[in-house]
Amino acid sequence: MKPSATIVPMAPINGAGTCGMDHPFRISGLNQGSVEVAPKATLACPMTASLDRWVAEDIQPAAYAWFGQPVAKIKQMSSYSCRNMNGAATGKVSEHAFGNGFDVGGFVLADGREILVKTGWKGRPDERGFLRTVQATACQRFTVVLAPGSNIYHYDHIHVDLMRSASGRTTCKPMPVLPTPPNLPVYKAPPMVAAPPQATPAYYPPPAAAPGSESEPEEMDAPVGEPMVLSPPPAAPQPPASYPKPTYASPSYPSPGAPQPLAQPGYPAPIQPYGAPAAQAYPAQTYPAQGYPTQVAPASGYPAPAPAAQPPRPNGVPLPPAGIPMVMRWFGIDPATTGSITPTKRAYAAERHIATPIPPPPAVSGED
Repeated sequence: MKPSATIVPMAPINGAGTCGMDHPFRISGLNQGSVEVAPKATLACPMTASLDRWVAEDIQPAAYAWFGQPVAKIKQMSSYSCRNMNGAATGKVSEHAFGNGFDVGGFVLADGREILVKTGWKGRPDERGFLRTVQATACQRFTVVLAPGSNIYHYDHIHVDLMRSASGRTTCKPMPVLPTPPNLPVYKAPPMVAAPPQATPAYYPPPAAAPGSESEPEEMDAPVGEPMVLSPPPAAPQPPASYPKPTYASPSYPSPGAPQPLAQPGYPAPIQPYGAPAAQAYPAQTYPAQGYPTQVAPASGYPAPAPAAQPPRPNGVPLPPAGIPMVMRWFGIDPATTGSITPTKRAYAAERHIATPIPPPPAVSGED
């Protein structure tokens, strides 16, 4: 049995007496995890493999045939249990003690509907048909199958196991009856067999043409039922080792002053090439050099004038309003408007005399 996320191998179990198993599995789902097993079951390797095939190849097709939907969960009632048959104090050891028995108490469909063995064995027609199909297909896979009607201990579940007998006899109770489902017959899917790897078709190069011949080989039709083998595409031409250096003709432009061609009647005027000189060229204008001496200003020996001291404001009188012109305030005239008479009075600041800070140089005798 191949382990998976829902079929997990466990450590060997060594129970009391003969109970236990060497290769147990913890099972939470079957049929690649699509069918849940609740609660989780502990079974031996052979029983796990037979149970998984029974669910995938028999139970799921029967559910589609009778209900039109698959089984989503199996409600199990017993798996590994170290006890005697039927839980008796004495007697033969049960197959459950070896992880070789499994009890099915019911099923849950994909839409949530429950099909219980206790109530469905004699319940609705579709439930009866489905459970009897489950029992009949189990008799083809297991050596012992006990369903309701076999004895008083199996009135609410279907027991299956792989017990081996010296005579090779099997037990299936009650007598299995395979009813006809109301839908289409159930077809079992064939076992999945890996397809053999397909050989890659070989490519053969086309026959070489005779030297000097320009004819191409003729195409041949492939036989019917065989794939056509195509020749590989021709190789791309390889570039030469070196390319010849391109040469470009130098453009010729008319010399300055040369007569330009006149436009012919009915034809547009010739277009000057980019970067060509203008049609009309003028000689460069030359001017004689002037003989005027360079003017040099004489150095002044006067010291830099000291900045004039600002007179203090008399008697702490505030400055005049901003509306009074600065020029009149500069020269000591403050036109203050009082009623209808506009007297002229002195400004707050004393009158200042404007003088040239640097006197002009004296005249040189003999010059104008």
